[in-house]
Amino acid sequence: MKYTLLIGLILLNFSSHSQNAIIIGKTTTIHSEILDEDRMLEIHLPKNYEESDKTYPVLYLLDSFYNFSHAVGSVEYLFLNELIPKMIIVGIRNTRRNRDLTPDSPKLSKKHRERMGLTGGADKFIAFLDKELIPYVEQTYKAAPYKIIVGHSLGGLFNVYTFLKKPELFNAYLSISPSLWYPNELISQEFESVFTDHLEPNRTFYLTLANENSGNMRGNVLKLSEEFKNYINAHKEAGLRFRYDPMPEESHGSVGLPSIYNGLRFIFKPTQYEIPKTKEEVMNQGGPDGAIEKVITYFRQLSEKYGYEVTNEYALANLGYAFLRIEDLNEYSVNAFKANVDTNPNSHDAYSNLGKAYEKLGKLQKAKDSYEKALKMIKETEDPEWEFYLADLVNLEKKMKAKANN
Repeated sequence: MKYTLLIGLILLNFSSHSQNAIIIGKTTTIHSEILDEDRMLEIHLPKNYEESDKTYPVLYLLDSFYNFSHAVGSVEYLFLNELIPKMIIVGIRNTRRNRDLTPDSPKLSKKHRERMGLTGGADKFIAFLDKELIPYVEQTYKAAPYKIIVGHSLGGLFNVYTFLKKPELFNAYLSISPSLWYPNELISQEFESVFTDHLEPNRTFYLTLANENSGNMRGNVLKLSEEFKNYINAHKEAGLRFRYDPMPEESHGSVGLPSIYNGLRFIFKPTQYEIPKTKEEVMNQGGPDGAIEKVITYFRQLSEKYGYEVTNEYALANLGYAFLRIEDLNEYSVNAFKANVDTNPNSHDAYSNLGKAYEKLGKLQKAKDSYEKALKMIKETEDPEWEFYLADLVNLEKKMKAKANN
């Protein structure tokens, strides 16, 4: 009996210590004087947020109850594949969705008015975002100035309305199958009559539409798309980036996930740097050192534009490997990888890549030093690929031993 009890206690203790929750965010509540109510937020912070001194772009997510988990997954997956930066996600839970996400509309039909109940609160909700929520987030978290808003259905309608009403509020708008069947005078106007002075520079707008054909929603989405294109053609100085992605294979419900995934890729496409692939292309950039400096300058300017540190790590690494593939430029790969280490000193990959360059150039001791540094750094993380870094070091040590014995 004693042994049975003892085994049970051991198993219970082991179970309690071996099971850890996988947490993608937390909830908090703020009070809005403008809306005269408490609002629940769902917050996702990037991995290693507490240890970092960096600031992060902020994604404001409407309809968080439906969209928070898949938005977090998309952001983390895209970052893992070096396509977007880490970011803070602020999910906004609804209280009166139809009220908050719709503009005032005298032309709304009696049928829709009866079904939707209280509507027309979009201006107050914009004021809540502008005067209360965004200042709260920027005071509470390590928030960079770069802000994205994501809205689906009525949330997409709200995004379109906000862009036309107060375009400077967000840097990028991601509007998913917006409910443009909803009548509103501002949305029905041409851009030239809305932006009579000028549009805030360097805005980005991404728009999708699912397999929806009823009513005039599709026609209004297509009209909006043409208005964007016409305005961009006439006002190139505005730096407005726009893309319309029809998704006829998706339903109104399923279109959300691929829209966020593809929309974020489009928004951050300027952070994907085009690397010279031939010796001629490298020499046209001022030679290897000129090409390295061009990468550093590009990302410094991009960071100033976006308001947060846009990493040059992947571009410098890709440039170093480009040099390794060009026989006459092999030796310059070390310069690119050293520049990568200098600007990204906390990256295990930067040291690993430098080690590979040294190894290829026959500088084995320097390669070993870099591999050891990379292995030590990655073991301090939870990255499961540390074994590859160990294998690089073990294989190099075998090569060094064989060379010493010859």
